[in-house]
Formats: sequence, structure tokens, C-alpha cells
Amino acid sequence: MITDSDYNFISPAGREYAIAAARFAAVNPSSRILNLGCGSGAGAATLAKEFRCRILAVDTRPMLALEARTLCENEGVSHLVSVDTQDPFDTNHAEDPFDLIITEGGFLKPTLRKTFFEKLPQWLKPRSWVAFADKIYTTEQIPSSVQLTFGEIKKQTLTEEAYRDLIKSANLDLQYIGLAPPSNWDNYYGQMAKRLADTEGYFGTGAVRTAMNNEINLFYRMDCLKYLGYLFCICRRRM
Repeated sequence: MITDSDYNFISPAGREYAIAAARFAAVNPSSRILNLGCGSGAGAATLAKEFRCRILAVDTRPMLALEARTLCENEGVSHLVSVDTQDPFDTNHAEDPFDLIITEGGFLKPTLRKTFFEKLPQWLKPRSWVAFADKIYTTEQIPSSVQLTFGEIKKQTLTEEAYRDLIKSANLDLQYIGLAPPSNWDNYYGQMAKRLADTEGYFGTGAVRTAMNNEINLFYRMDCLKYLGYLFCICRRRM
């Protein structure tokens, strides 16, 4: 059931996820946030408006980064949010670490997970915070069609247990863990269905439109919430 017709996040982890992470981290106007996989900028704009903090928003997809800049300008927070398309791992963020790192929109791709968790202790100030969200498998028996669409046959999609192990390996204390409610999936796919009408920009490209259309159809046809969840974790760096 769609509960938010104005939902504009690019994953089932929406506004509540971003706000909760900032509340845990006691974000204030002197805080600095690194927003990875910012997409069209909904999270960055929300945090800047709510907390008046400084944000470095990163998305390596240029057309989405352009949307993020435009949204922040329209929301009157472009002076607080810098949008970057550079690979975040090419920058030495350890020289100026953050109070909160938050990931969105499928940033934690299989090729990036290990590096991301290795970098966290360097990119965060002592006792600072990280929040991440990603799709997970919630059962062992996954139909091949679901695996192909949401994680491929090689089990690139993780489980909650696997993420708990990554958290421990990164010297983080887990403060909160949960799953996005079904309504968030509906809100997300409702927004994506609207974006399929785009004729330009990131969602106007043929490959993206085809992939998203197939994903939406499969999600509801196969009742994919029997196999998938969207995990949301808030962690704190140890001393």
C-alpha cells in the first residue's frame, strides 16, 4: 500500500531512515555528513533542511548527480550540500573525517562492500556514526528468477548475518537494525513507476527503464517480500 505519494527516495529506505540516522548521531549545524549513493538528492536535501548541517553528497551517475544539485537548489540548501561525481574511494577522506556517513540507493554493490567497511574507521571521527541500508535475502530458498533480478545466481545479495559480520570486522558497535516496512517498498516502486515515464535523464535511458520495469513486475508477481528485505543499520565507531 502506497502511504506517501510524494516519496522521492531511490530505495525502500526513505526519509525515516535518514532522519533516524541523524538523530542517533546528534547531527547539528556543526556536523559534517558524507552521503554515499545520494541519487536524486532526496536524503541530502532532507538532512540539510532538517539539521542545517554540511553534507558531501556523492553519486557516480552524472545524471542523478545533476538531479541532486537541482533539487538542493530548489529546496534552498545548495549552500549546505556539495554534490560530487568522483569515486569516493579516490579521495582521502581520512584527512577530514565525518560525524556521520550514510549510504543510500544500492551504494553497497558487491564490488564495494569490502572496501567500504575497511575505509569506515578512517573516514569517521572517533565515536562517530555510520548508517547503511541494502537489500538482503531473508530465507535460504530463493527462486532463480529472483536471484537473477535482485542478486544474481552467485548470491551477491547478502543476509543479515553476513552484514553483522561485516559490522564486527569494521570495529563498529551496532546500535539499531531493522527492515523497511512493506509500505516503503510500495512507496519506492510507486515512485519508480512514475519515473518510467521520463523521456530524458537517468530514468529516461532505455536500459534503466527496461531493468526497472522488469524488477517491478517480478517483485509483485513473485511476491518477493517472501525472500527479500531492506536492511537498515545504524552503527557507531569504537574508540
